[in-house]
Amino acid sequence: MKADGWKYMEKFLPILDVIRVRLGEILSKNKDGMASWDLVKLRNVGDELIKLSADLYPQLFQMGHRILYQSIREAGLGIVWRISLIDSCGEVKIEDKEYFESVYEALLNIHRKIESGEYYRALIEIAAKRKQDDKEPFIS
Repeated sequence: MKADGWKYMEKFLPILDVIRVRLGEILSKNKDGMASWDLVKLRNVGDELIKLSADLYPQLFQMGHRILYQSIREAGLGIVWRISLIDSCGEVKIEDKEYFESVYEALLNIHRKIESGEYYRALIEIAAKRKQDDKEPFIS
């Protein structure tokens, strides 16, 4: 990858750092909400995830990387939707708990990959592959 390509990829670092910090805070609140199954706390977690995705959308769109935005947004929307279902039936069922735990684990996995640098390294590998693919002639 050319030097200007690296410079372009380095623009991801501040974005990933914001996600790392804010997602870490949200995950802590999520864990607290699941410990007591406090639906107000869990709804706030969903709202915060939606806000985080909205705050990041312009930068991620500009970088051509909307998958992270979508993942965070969908997690938030899913949590809010699940809380509304629980509100309508009046109880937290086992499948609800499993749902919240799976969303938590998925977000924790993203957070860990960002924190370790693995996410950024994967972005660089993908960008390098795309550059290489662009250089190869099309063969039919």
